[in-house]
Amino acid sequence: MFFLFSNCDRINAKVDENKHSSRLIVGSTIDEVGDVDEVVDDEFEYVDRMDPAEKYCKHAETRYLIEAWANLIEGVGQEFSKGVKEFRAVLARYAIENDFMYRLVKNDQLRVTAVCVIERCEWHVHAIVNRTNGVFRIKKCHNQHNCGSTYRTNKYKRVSSSLVADEIAEIVEKKPKTSPVDMLDWLRWYVEVASATNPGSILRLEFDPVSKEFSRLFVSFDACIKEFNYCRPFLCLDATHLKGRFKGTLFAATGKDANQSTLSPRPITFITDRNAGLVNNIPIMFPGCHHAYCLYHLQFNLKDHFSGCFRKGFWNRLVELFNKCAYASSVSVYKAVEEEFYQFGGDKARIFIASVPKEHWSNVYFEGQRYSEMSSSAVESFNNWILKAREMPVFYLVDELRRKIMKQMAARRVKSMKWNSIIYPKMEMKLARFIDRGRSWRIIMSKGGLYEVRCRSPKVVSVEEMTCSCGYWQSIGFMCRHAATVIIKVCGGKGNLVDHIDPLYLVDAYRCVYEEAIYPIVESDIPDFTKEGDRVTSTK
Repeated sequence: MFFLFSNCDRINAKVDENKHSSRLIVGSTIDEVGDVDEVVDDEFEYVDRMDPAEKYCKHAETRYLIEAWANLIEGVGQEFSKGVKEFRAVLARYAIENDFMYRLVKNDQLRVTAVCVIERCEWHVHAIVNRTNGVFRIKKCHNQHNCGSTYRTNKYKRVSSSLVADEIAEIVEKKPKTSPVDMLDWLRWYVEVASATNPGSILRLEFDPVSKEFSRLFVSFDACIKEFNYCRPFLCLDATHLKGRFKGTLFAATGKDANQSTLSPRPITFITDRNAGLVNNIPIMFPGCHHAYCLYHLQFNLKDHFSGCFRKGFWNRLVELFNKCAYASSVSVYKAVEEEFYQFGGDKARIFIASVPKEHWSNVYFEGQRYSEMSSSAVESFNNWILKAREMPVFYLVDELRRKIMKQMAARRVKSMKWNSIIYPKMEMKLARFIDRGRSWRIIMSKGGLYEVRCRSPKVVSVEEMTCSCGYWQSIGFMCRHAATVIIKVCGGKGNLVDHIDPLYLVDAYRCVYEEAIYPIVESDIPDFTKEGDRVTSTK
């Protein structure tokens, strides 16, 4: 789900009123923190090898914008008037389009020698500088490979943000009239093609029909809309700065699937860094939903509140007590720890707690479900995942995010087909640890499915209500070690475990999340937007 907007009256999550800024919301699901850019299995590589032109492109002869790169290296005697920098750039483009990797044996300002990375392959090129005029010239070249065929992939390391930037610069040089309005028309074209190749998706581009000033772009692919029904109703919100020509901010909404897992009628739990715009607008735009504050950001707010020079031990103890308040499992425990926090921090501690309503950050007072998530680290992982894309122009940024999410969904679809278990593998391993942990505990029955678990810190488990006094079961929908011990020992054994687990943790649900697909968008026959006839004439 993409949402890009600037200087508009109607917004979903307003960050500021800066007339010249832009905002982009991107929706995706991730398994867990640090598991965003996962390794793709070999079985998945066929996706990159597919040629979608026959299905989606009416002009196959012009389907790739980079086809001209295939003949950039001509042979011995070819000259590069801009020197070694131009030669390196041409060599990288040539290798990208011809689908091979090379390594530089020699690489300095006077000479460059490149060979194929496959041993015994005869392809090589050697160029040197003419010291009198600085022109680089190919002296030796064997332009044929004997290392076998290769396939285009999305992970070619020579494709960089600087290369993309150079390409855009060349386009602007060739078309000096290219302007932000041209990029707006390019987005209009993108919306039309994306709608055609992904039926059921929702795409809206809004702008001022008179001034052609961009207002906002919303893209929600049909596959993402359908998958949310099998995801936990939980979203992390955060913003990251864009580094392209027009700057702006990428506003990301990141969810998790139940493998350590977005809109439907279900109440959603949002977790944010407590930005003022979000605090004010989430209750308006999403009534009935719940807003949790990121504990990690609150810790920094706490340190800023206690301005001054304090020993490291003071900070550590202050944060420790605050965390205990956040994780408290009962009101009595919370009040005891809160009083200790006040005694340690004094009046400043009381003022800070009063300024941050505890129903937004303390587990015991929070009315929604946080699914054991106390911070917005998931969206931070997403921001790192799209780090290079942030440097791209808006059009390329939007499409790069589509490709990354498309590939991620396809990779997980393939991965899940290998699973033979009923429960997600990660959660199944966690359940096994829970069962092993409780082998020595005693269970005392009360009535109506109510049990007392005799462990170091005794707990009360209600099997019928699927709750435990530790708070874990009801907060995440997956049984805790106390509940697992009760079910194993007195409620039917292992065969009864699945009946007490939220269906979202089952493998079938995971497969449903990624069953649908986002389809490719081929950059074919893009209009010349500098021509008056191709200009935007109305809003979409």
